[in-house]
Amino acid sequence: MRVPWPIVACPKPVIAAVDGPAVGMGAEFATQCDVRIASTRARFGWVFVRRGLVADSGAGTFLLPRLVGPAAAMRLLFSGELMDAAEALRLGFVTAVVEPGDLLAAAEAEARRYLDASPFAVRRTKELVYGGMFRPVDEHVRETARLLQECFHSDDHREGVAAFLERRPAVFTGR
Repeated sequence: MRVPWPIVACPKPVIAAVDGPAVGMGAEFATQCDVRIASTRARFGWVFVRRGLVADSGAGTFLLPRLVGPAAAMRLLFSGELMDAAEALRLGFVTAVVEPGDLLAAAEAEARRYLDASPFAVRRTKELVYGGMFRPVDEHVRETARLLQECFHSDDHREGVAAFLERRPAVFTGR
């Protein structure tokens, strides 16, 4: 899968911790992240139309409607208005809103949620989620089957099964 955004292409989960305005390209970068956490000071704005432009990386016009729905995305993209953290949470653009002093800890806690997961499987899951936005469902099902076969032959799968059977935490290597 080839995607046009480097943050989306990163094989690891990318968490945005936004404390203040993410406007223009900042909103585009936040849109490309897998998970977004905002402080109460955060604001998001796709202000491009106020400068006679369209969202420049394409994340706002492709990913944003898939994150918040087409109607909410068009409202944000057509108006160029800023959205506060509470509205971003209500729309599902961010997963949490915290006080500014708690933002780093909240982002670290989010990252810790993924530590027990197989890096091998997480990478392929991320590929499937974003790839599924680009292709028809029949192609997506075939790609899922292909990546599942890769997982079945991975060291991480063998370790995950062994850890389950031995009732111990898995120690994944990403292979």
